[in-house]
Amino acid sequence: MKVYLLNAELPLLTASRMRCFRACPRLHQLRYVEGWRPAVEAEALRVGTLVHAGLEAWWRGWMPPEAGCPGYDVDPLDLALGAVAGRAIDPYEQVRVEELLLGYDLCWREDAALYEVIAVEAEYRCPQLNPATFARSRTWELGGKIDAIARRREDGRVLVVEHKTTSESISSDADHYWQKLALDGQISGYVLGAESLGHQVDEVLYDVIRKPQQRPLRATPFESRKYTKDGKLYSAQRENDETPEEYRARIRALIAEAPFDFFQRRAIPRTESQIRDYMQDAWQQGRAMRDMELDGHAPRNPDACHGYGTCSFWLVCSTGSHPSRFPAEYRRSDDMNPELDGGK
Repeated sequence: MKVYLLNAELPLLTASRMRCFRACPRLHQLRYVEGWRPAVEAEALRVGTLVHAGLEAWWRGWMPPEAGCPGYDVDPLDLALGAVAGRAIDPYEQVRVEELLLGYDLCWREDAALYEVIAVEAEYRCPQLNPATFARSRTWELGGKIDAIARRREDGRVLVVEHKTTSESISSDADHYWQKLALDGQISGYVLGAESLGHQVDEVLYDVIRKPQQRPLRATPFESRKYTKDGKLYSAQRENDETPEEYRARIRALIAEAPFDFFQRRAIPRTESQIRDYMQDAWQQGRAMRDMELDGHAPRNPDACHGYGTCSFWLVCSTGSHPSRFPAEYRRSDDMNPELDGGK
């Protein structure tokens, strides 16, 4: 399936934008039509963003110097840790990110020789095509950023590499996380995006990291403390907070005990019919987005308010207000796709 670049720039229909719309049309309106963002992102998003930055640096470390990357004279792990150094909101979050990157390197360093890294963080724009007529949309372009494109040395097959962080179980093929990938249109979108950049993609390498759920141990509140006859706290209680280095040792031991509970890869093929299904879904979602934008109103989806924690716009919707009423909580941006360099 051939895809050609457009000359004129239209608004971008990205995987993130479509996922947001499917979750809640009102959330989509606030984020992508009006441009509102929470002043402080949720922890899950922060950790995922930092791990992603480390993985970008790690994969660039395996590219040859002629590709404009650091090359083999700098250790990829050093690049990854340097990319996230001091960026977490607190020392414990920094520990979680660093230990995940250390475990990732330990798990996949030997496998790096299996691939020739062609591109990292490859941004694309390509036409949205009507799947029935293959006519170009005059409303949207498809856009996104591909984590990596690599060629497997053994057989020369080109793969799109997609990094993900999750809290779900990933150790078994029977896990829900892997089962739902059969319907994941984002994979098909990246295949089209890679083709628009001139790469004939054969499959997608899903590169998944599970985030440890263990939190730092805190000192037992004074009013809840119980002591033995010899004046010591009960074994399940603590005198002091766990230090960042104690937390690091605990997370490191947890990952070392069962590394493949935290790091998994799967090669996911994409068929022509799956790509057409994605094109149909994207076409219909694009029309629905445009209709709601023209109406100036998008319905709320209460089922999404607490799907993964509490929605960042809960304060707005639950009070029937507008983000502009809460300047300390929300900020407005003209960049609707901050993850893209040129995706305003």
